[in-house]
Amino acid sequence: MKYKNYMSVLLFTGVIGLQSCESFLDTYPKESYGDNTVWTSQGTVDAFVVSNYGHACDPYLNFATWDKTFTNNMVNCRTSCPNEARGLMENTYGWGLNDRFGAIRNCNLIIEKVAESSVLDETYKKRYTAEAKMMRAMIYYDLARKGGRYIWVDKVLKTNDEFNIPLTKDIVESYSHILKDLREAIPNLPTKVVAGRLNKNAGLAFLSEVCLTAAAYTNDAAALQNGKSLYQETVDAVNAISHVSLDPNYENMFNQNGAYSSPEIILAQYWSADNTQMMHTDMINLVSNVLNSKLEVTNCGPLFKKADIFECWLDHTPSQNLVDDYLVVDQKSGKAVRWYEASQFTENTKPLSRAEALSKIEHKEEAELVEGHFKAFEVKTPGTNISDLMYKHRDKRFDASIIHDGSVFLGEDITTYSHGNTSRWATARYAADHVPLTNYATRKYIYTNMTPRPFYNVYTNYHKILFRYGRALLNKTEALLRLNKVSEAVTVLNQTRTVHGGLPASQASTAAETWKDYKIERRVELFWEGDFYFSLLRWGKYGHEANDGKAPGSVIDELTQPATFVEIKTDRSAMYVGQVQLQNNQRRFDVRSYLFPITKSVIQANSAISDADQNPGWE
Repeated sequence: MKYKNYMSVLLFTGVIGLQSCESFLDTYPKESYGDNTVWTSQGTVDAFVVSNYGHACDPYLNFATWDKTFTNNMVNCRTSCPNEARGLMENTYGWGLNDRFGAIRNCNLIIEKVAESSVLDETYKKRYTAEAKMMRAMIYYDLARKGGRYIWVDKVLKTNDEFNIPLTKDIVESYSHILKDLREAIPNLPTKVVAGRLNKNAGLAFLSEVCLTAAAYTNDAAALQNGKSLYQETVDAVNAISHVSLDPNYENMFNQNGAYSSPEIILAQYWSADNTQMMHTDMINLVSNVLNSKLEVTNCGPLFKKADIFECWLDHTPSQNLVDDYLVVDQKSGKAVRWYEASQFTENTKPLSRAEALSKIEHKEEAELVEGHFKAFEVKTPGTNISDLMYKHRDKRFDASIIHDGSVFLGEDITTYSHGNTSRWATARYAADHVPLTNYATRKYIYTNMTPRPFYNVYTNYHKILFRYGRALLNKTEALLRLNKVSEAVTVLNQTRTVHGGLPASQASTAAETWKDYKIERRVELFWEGDFYFSLLRWGKYGHEANDGKAPGSVIDELTQPATFVEIKTDRSAMYVGQVQLQNNQRRFDVRSYLFPITKSVIQANSAISDADQNPGWE
């Protein structure tokens, strides 16, 4: 195997903080430089370092893979639940084990060339080396959290080097490399924040999460502890984060208003309207394709003020399972409860049997009222709107994240009842027409300033957050729970719950109660941030209160439950929750799925790896 002595360097418009700019944005490559040129000036070295950011960050920005594929947070509106989620994955499944070595080589190249450089002063040498080590840690952590073991390469391989390299001997060794890189990088990362650039806070936030996963998969192995429990290292890392705070406006953090100004964002990736169309952002798959012309054909409504307002390719739609975890403030007790437990709901509705629900709903042919995942209610108080009973007094993050019946979005009144203008019945055939199969759509991460409207070829700025303070605080909460510091954990938990959610503080006093509140809090706080699946895996490894009282390493029920949707009668007098079609009732998780398989092709291509190296259950 030979490498060409040539490197493509991505130069960024508005680029780098070294050029007195406060951020850098993803753009297309502008120029290429030969190897010798790259390392002859501080500017080209900087550009080369930045060019590797995408390789390190991309795995943490692909939210859809985890939210709509492996969990029931989201539903893919146009295809069945994939084989991966239905327990049909084979050991041929490719998940990136052999795809990341170009990026890893770049990290190693930076470390080696910077050490040799005569044009960089010591400050920049330390900074670039730290960035390269953190990027290498990010790449390898993504491999470790999926497959446990990986091929460790910490130097630039030459043509005469051995390329048949074994996997790390175990998960402890895997995390030893990652933690060593991070611990060495953090002291030399810059404290000054340049939007989009690695910094000390980003290193600390990332470390806090790596420690949790490492501890879960190794039972807090002493070999990884660096003199203290990994859970304590998580707490200490979060405590060391400085000059950030929770953003009181949760919604703005994820749209154009807070992209650069939010006090909570620690690290985000940014895209420029100079070369980014909506079709190249998440938004294209989160916004419906509903026009007045379609509504007129299906007799749905009311019509929109703008005839051509929603014309995108929606196929990721939030589930009722997720919506259930956005708590409601009970107007009598003042407590945070689920919507169907609140006094204002129970006192004004009565439950319906399956037969009664079938007699009232408007689309009997698609009822999907599966026993065990069904609930239905109708109002008993004249003049009462069941949507109001369901959706008012919710966790503030609900309206900031989810579009539902009664929402106002982009200046339009949204209705998702049976003949509503953004319902799954708004077009000829919901399963193929880019409308929300669950009767919910996503508001989070939608920019609202596009001109003339959200459309596939409209140019737009965009950003996605990798690390933020709210997530770090939840990592700290989890670590405190694992250290059996329950009261301290509740105190930290209540920060996001009250500031972002506007909910009354948790009064949990036991580990079991706190875990219950914490799991709900993490799910709604970090929805559409690629977190829920990997958190469920950690909690399953912990077992006990973290996984429904089960032994560590047991089946995770949340990953076996089907996705559900809501159907509201057009006059808003009744509703039911049903189970989504498209094989979403076949979601399955077994204990082998805590780790993906070592891909068969990797084993066959590398003489240093054998079938004996395969992860348990994938033989």
